[in-house]
Amino acid sequence: MATPYTNTAPIADIELRKRCTRWLNGHRPMLSMRESLLALTELPDAELPLDVYGQGQLIQALEAEVAVLLGKPAARFMHKGVAAQLAALRVHCGDGDGPVAVHPQSHIAIDEAEAFEKLMGLRGLRVGSSDASFGVDQLRAAPEVPAVVTVELPLRRAGYRLPAWDELVAISHWCRQAGVPLHFDGARLWEASAHYDRPLAEIAALADSVYVSFYKGLGGLAGCVLAGSEDFIAQIAPWQTRLGGNVFTLYPFVLSALQGLRTQLPRTPAYRERARTLAALLAEQPGWCVAPEPPQVNAFQLHLPVGPEALREGLLAVARVDGFWLGARAVASHVVEGGAMVEVVIGDAADGWRDTEALTALQRAVAVAAD
Repeated sequence: MATPYTNTAPIADIELRKRCTRWLNGHRPMLSMRESLLALTELPDAELPLDVYGQGQLIQALEAEVAVLLGKPAARFMHKGVAAQLAALRVHCGDGDGPVAVHPQSHIAIDEAEAFEKLMGLRGLRVGSSDASFGVDQLRAAPEVPAVVTVELPLRRAGYRLPAWDELVAISHWCRQAGVPLHFDGARLWEASAHYDRPLAEIAALADSVYVSFYKGLGGLAGCVLAGSEDFIAQIAPWQTRLGGNVFTLYPFVLSALQGLRTQLPRTPAYRERARTLAALLAEQPGWCVAPEPPQVNAFQLHLPVGPEALREGLLAVARVDGFWLGARAVASHVVEGGAMVEVVIGDAADGWRDTEALTALQRAVAVAAD
């Protein structure tokens, strides 16, 4: 099994990031818990009562709003995407053990530590090859018909790649003809809409169920929504409890999710365009490689001609000296021999720097790593 990207940042890294004044990736960070909570209290919705065990005016309003955005009859807010997708796969597979068609680089297979197999007793059917979304031909060629097909939109580990629209439609048609449910891992579906230049509901209509996240592109604290038919969402409820998701109250997550829908969702097309212009500038540098080129969403991989450990030290040096946080995570590149790969994700933090400034900072990090 491939090693998942670690989500555990050393405390020293967190403190250094806090001291910076510019940040390359994502949204401008809240610098303290107080700042974060006070920002939520400014929302008009904060006057409403707390939700209790999933029941409350605000959480139901959020579920209804996302259901409309995705064109689905029903939706359910959950505290964690792993739990949401485990519940979805279990419901789609019924009493059987699968198989579940997943891309070998998918979040479900790797970053969720194969929980669908280890916890749910389902069997995985790996479909597709590295750095490319699978298509309907690969589904047809699979050794058995899956009980459910999952498609991650976009496929993060492959460089945030998306299948061509016609290919996605073909997968949907194949699933419906075969009587196989189709589930979209849409943690970053908000960003994918700009690439397809289609409404979210038109994309979601291809699938039987859709998961969307609030803490990635929308900058929420945590939480997600699972959307589908009314019967499907009703069957999710007991699994939400079994997976520890029936939390007493979720109001901070719900408030931040609504804030993200209001402030970040409208900006996703602009973030994509900014990512493409930055990527074009970075790709001009000798020995540097952007994947994919051009980026399809607001994020891409940057492969650099220095080793991962050395590059990490270079990134941290830039943070200490220049106050520009470029990240602190670098992994071995499979594109540049002996090199490292970092991810670049554009959000509102990019409002605080010009593309040429980001280039200069990255050049300094590479120079330090090369010494």
